[in-house]
Amino acid sequence: MSHLRIAQIASEVTPLAKTGGLADVVGTLARELETRSHKVVVFLPFYREAKLALKSVPQQVRKSMPVHLAPGLTSEVNVYQATLPDSKVNVILIDNARAFDRDHLYGTGETDYPDNADRFILFCRAVLHYIKETGEYYDVLHCHDWQTALIPVYLRKLYSNEATLASASTVFTIHNLSYQGVFPKETMVRTGLGWDMFTPELLEFWGKVNFLKAGIIYSDKMTTVSPTYSREITTKELGAGLEGLLKTREGDIHGILNGIDEVEWDPSRDPHIAAQYNRRNIAGKAACRKALLEEMGFEADEKEGRLLVGTVSRMAGQKGFDIIAQAAAKLAKKPIRLAILGSGESAIQGQLEEAARAHPKSLALRLKFDNALAHRIYAGADAFLMPSRFEPCGLGQMISMRYGTLPIARATGGLIDTVKPWDRKAKSGNGFLFRDATPESMLKAVDDAVEAHSDAENWKALMHAAMGENFSWASSVKHYESVYSHAITAAEKRRKRQ
Repeated sequence: MSHLRIAQIASEVTPLAKTGGLADVVGTLARELETRSHKVVVFLPFYREAKLALKSVPQQVRKSMPVHLAPGLTSEVNVYQATLPDSKVNVILIDNARAFDRDHLYGTGETDYPDNADRFILFCRAVLHYIKETGEYYDVLHCHDWQTALIPVYLRKLYSNEATLASASTVFTIHNLSYQGVFPKETMVRTGLGWDMFTPELLEFWGKVNFLKAGIIYSDKMTTVSPTYSREITTKELGAGLEGLLKTREGDIHGILNGIDEVEWDPSRDPHIAAQYNRRNIAGKAACRKALLEEMGFEADEKEGRLLVGTVSRMAGQKGFDIIAQAAAKLAKKPIRLAILGSGESAIQGQLEEAARAHPKSLALRLKFDNALAHRIYAGADAFLMPSRFEPCGLGQMISMRYGTLPIARATGGLIDTVKPWDRKAKSGNGFLFRDATPESMLKAVDDAVEAHSDAENWKALMHAAMGENFSWASSVKHYESVYSHAITAAEKRRKRQ
C-alpha cells in the first residue's frame, strides 16, 4: 500500500511510560510501521516517568501554547519533540506540570486521580490544537483507549472546518473494555461539547459521561487486540454495558492479534537467563529450570521431575489470581511447584502470602515487578498458568511458548486465538485450555499438563510445536495497514454525505 502519515495517540508507550500491554502495542506498532516506510508520530503526555526514561534532551517546539477547552476555560501546555528510543519514530510530548508531573500515570494504585477526566481532556485538545497550529497532515489518527477517545468526536464536531484535520480518518483501539473513562455528569461542561450530546444515544451512560463511547460512536474504524475479543465485547457477558452499541458497529470492528517483541523475548540471546537455547537445541532449558528452582527456594528435583509452573502477572480478579488463591491448598497436593511473580489487589496478595507460608515446598511468591526474574520464569518453568476471566489478547502465553514453556490458560479472548489445546490421542497442541473460571476447571487443566509432562517425548514434541509458533508483528502490522486503508475510505464516504 502507499506510504501513510500516521499519528499514534496514546496515554502510554514503551519505553517512555508504561502500566501494561497498551504501552507495548503502541511502541512496537509505531516502530514496525516506520520500518515499512510510513511516517509515524507518537503523541504522549509528558509524564515525570517519560522525562526520566528519555535518553536525550527533548527539543521544545512550543512554549506556553494556549489550549481552549470549553467556554471560559483555557490552559497552557509546552510541547516537546523527541525520538522514541532505539527507533526513528518522532514523539510529540504534551507538557503540563499540573496535569502530568506526578508519581504515577493514572493514580496511586489503590485509587485513580480524581482529575483524570480533566487531564485527558487537556491532552486530547492539545494534540488537535498542535496539529492544527503546525499544519501537519495525517491520513490516520490512531487513538488508543478511553484516554484518547474524545479525539474522534472533537475531530467531527469542533474541527470539521480545519483543513489539516477535517480530512483525517480515525481508528480507535479498545485494549480493554473494562476501562471506559466514566465520569460525573458535570464533566460534560469541561469537555467543551454541548449538552445536546449528553444522551443515551451519544455520551451519556447511566447518568454519567462515558469517554469510551465517543471513540466507539465517532471513529471511522475500530480494532481490538485479538479476533476473539472483538466478538466477545458484543456479548452481554463481556460487553461491559456497551454490547448493544458495539453490536451496531460490529462490521467496523477488526480483531488484530498483538505480536510480541521478538528481540526482547528470545531464549537464544536472552541475557537474563541461566543458559541460552533455541528450538533446534533446547538443552539450555534444563539449566534455566534448575536455576529457577534454586532462585525461588525450591529443592532440586532431577529425579522427582515435578511440573514447574510459573506465572507472571498483575494480581487481579480479571487475571484469575483469586482462582489460584482458592485452589492453592489443592495445588500444593499435586506433583507441581508454582512460582508466582507480580503484585496487585491487596486481598489477593494476602491470600497468596498465606498460601505460600502454608505450603513453602510447593508455592513460591515474589510480590514485586522484576523484569529479569520474569525472563527467568518464562525460560525456567515447564508450564505457564493464565486463569484469566477475560483476556483481550494476552502476551504471557505467546512469550512462554517462545521459551518452550506451555501455557495452561482459560479459553477466553486472545488465549483462544493462540493456544491449541493438547490432544491426548494425537499428542498434538501447544498448551492446555480450560473453559470455566473456577478452581475445579483450572485444576483439571493442571492435571492434564501433569499427565502430558509425564511422557518426556510427548512433552518435547509439544515444546517444539510451541516454539515454532509465529507471534511476530510482521503479520499484525499488515492487518493494521488494511484497517487504515478501510478507515481512509470510510472517512471519504462520510465527508461526501455531509
